Amino acid sequence: MTGNNGIEPDPAMQEVLAAWRILFDKNHIDEIKRLKGYDERVFGLEVEHSLICENEILKLEFHTRPDWTLEIGNIVLNEKMMIHGNDSRLVIRVVNFSENHHFFLDDLRMRHRSSMLTFDVILIPTSGPLGWIKKAVYECIECEHRSEVKQRLAREREAPNLCMPCIKDYAAKNKGEWPPIPPRHFKMIVEDCYYEDIEYLKAVEVLFDSEGNVLKLGEEKFTGVVNDEYVGTLTSGSIHRINARIAVDHLPNRDFVKDTRRMILLKIHSIEDSPFSVSNISETSIEFDHSE
Repeated sequence: MTGNNGIEPDPAMQEVLAAWRILFDKNHIDEIKRLKGYDERVFGLEVEHSLICENEILKLEFHTRPDWTLEIGNIVLNEKMMIHGNDSRLVIRVVNFSENHHFFLDDLRMRHRSSMLTFDVILIPTSGPLGWIKKAVYECIECEHRSEVKQRLAREREAPNLCMPCIKDYAAKNKGEWPPIPPRHFKMIVEDCYYEDIEYLKAVEVLFDSEGNVLKLGEEKFTGVVNDEYVGTLTSGSIHRINARIAVDHLPNRDFVKDTRRMILLKIHSIEDSPFSVSNISETSIEFDHSE
C-alpha cells in the first residue's frame, strides 16, 4: 500500500482501507471467491449504498470525496481478488442510492459539481469505444528513475517537472547545493501506461407516472461518459437509472486551456435497470444529432 516514495498511508487513508476490508469480508467475500476462473478481464461488483451508509467512515468519505474513496476501495477489492487466485480486475459499483440522492437532470447546474446523484434517463451511445491514459509512466533520461503521474480526462497530459532523485544525488555530492540546471528531461514509457476504456453518450431525462408510463422527456441533452465493463454494452434508446458524479468538460471543439466556458459532464459511476415497467415507450420519440 505504499507509493513509489515509500510513504505509508496517512491515518485517514488507513481508516478507509480498514473500513472497505470489513465491508467486503462481511458482505461480498463469497461473491469474490466465485469469480475465480472467469475469462472476463473487468467485472463490476455491485455494493449497496445502504452498506456504505452503515459505516460512519465510509459514509463520510464517500459522500465528500467519492473518487478518492472508491479508488481506495478498488485497491482493497483487487487485493482480495489476488488472495483468492483471480487476476481479473474488479470495480466497485455502488447501487440503490437513497432517495435524497435522486435528482432531476434538467435542474442540474454547475453548483452541483462533484455531487453523486441519481437520474432516470434514456441513453444514446455517441462515440463508440475509446481509450485514454489514466496514469502515465515517465522515465528520467539522466538516471532512469520512473514515476507515475495521474491524468485527468479531457485535460492536457501532465508530466513531471523535476527529477527529485537526480537532485538528491547532486546535493549529496555537493554539500546540499541545488544543481545549477535542475534535471527535467523525461520520456513517457507508452507500453507501461495505464489505459482505461471509455465511451461517450447522450442522456435525456425521462419522467414516469405511478404505472410506469412515460409522461415526458427532458428538454436538455447531457453528455455522459462510462468506463470499463459498461463500454460497448449499452443499447441506443434504452432506459436506465444511472448514478453519476457531476463533473465539468470543455465545450466541443474548443481549447480547454484558452476557453473558460464549461459544460456539465455526467461521469457515470453505475448503471441500473429502470425500476419502472415501461408500457408506452413506443409512443415516445427522441432524435439525437450524433455529430454534436
